[in-house]
Amino acid sequence: MRKQPGGILTGPTLQLLLVFAALCSVTTRAQDAKIQEAIQQADAYLNSQSAGGSFRGSVLIGVNGKILFEKGYGFADEEWKARNDPATKFRIASMTKQFTAACILLLQERGRLLVQEPVSKYVSDLPQAWQPITIHELLTHTSGISNYPIEPRVEKEMNRIGATPRELLEVVTAKPLEFKPGTKMKYTNTGYVLLGMIIEKVSGKSYADFLRENIFEPLGMKDSGYDVASVILDKRASGYFIKDGHVTNADFIDMSVPFAAGGIYSTVEDLYRWNEALAAPGKLLTTQSLAQMFAVYPETTAYGGQNYGYGVVITHRFGKLLYYHGGGVMGFESSIQRYPGERLCIVVLSNLDPSEPWKASDRMASYLFGQPLPATQ
Repeated sequence: MRKQPGGILTGPTLQLLLVFAALCSVTTRAQDAKIQEAIQQADAYLNSQSAGGSFRGSVLIGVNGKILFEKGYGFADEEWKARNDPATKFRIASMTKQFTAACILLLQERGRLLVQEPVSKYVSDLPQAWQPITIHELLTHTSGISNYPIEPRVEKEMNRIGATPRELLEVVTAKPLEFKPGTKMKYTNTGYVLLGMIIEKVSGKSYADFLRENIFEPLGMKDSGYDVASVILDKRASGYFIKDGHVTNADFIDMSVPFAAGGIYSTVEDLYRWNEALAAPGKLLTTQSLAQMFAVYPETTAYGGQNYGYGVVITHRFGKLLYYHGGGVMGFESSIQRYPGERLCIVVLSNLDPSEPWKASDRMASYLFGQPLPATQ
């Protein structure tokens, strides 16, 4: 390689570098144009869904650590005609499970517990059949414990007046285990109530305070928290149902009932901060903890070949690895998808039930990848 004084390249080498730079510039412009076209398609689709009354909420698309698109659709409050925007706060329902799992892993990192230990070490007065169940089995829905929210007492009474975590457990403690713990998976919110109780026991703090001090504040998630109906919350969305083709107010639920299985509110931007923290070892969780969170546990294979890690579904879509979770609670539905190989994150939060935000997420991913929707769509 020939250089002039001062290290300036000359001759064929310089020409090759200039050609390479020009090609990179053309490629980058083409990629940017493709992404912008996909975003325009996504916006047009969401506008049409909103205009047709089948979607309202907020949406965010982030790639490579940057927010490329965020927008609100429809009303956050129908009666006051206040519109959704990226700062609107939504109940995220079962997406809460990711945060509960992270709290457990943080406590493990600090030497306060081990996920292979039995839950009975931390929660007393459990049924005999529950005694050997491990924290890991709660995290992965492989405990065999029945799902409390579907019980009539919860729907008719507790949703309206609230309940303590212990009262929620008592709804199902008399029921036999549905299978031998650790042998297969069946989704159950009861396990995550137990995890919330463990967090409170081990940390000596309320679940809400532990979340705030150890996740929300360190990550700058200033618009997220544990939802309490009595608190005046700026930009809180109201929840709505579609009933007989008309929009109605959603039924009331005291958020003590979802507890650590579904009690958090957040915004699309805060959830993107959360996504980025999980994509960066050491920012919140260690490399070892993240490996446990996103591991494929064979006993969890379900839903047509998908697996469940710690608060996350692990699957493949569009031929790419996908981590995701959804949620739904009384007028709210949510979805977060992360394609780690492409550093793509899609967050959809809706205050309309049903709106199936996970399907909207798939559609946006199809635009971005330039591929047709999966057959299940």
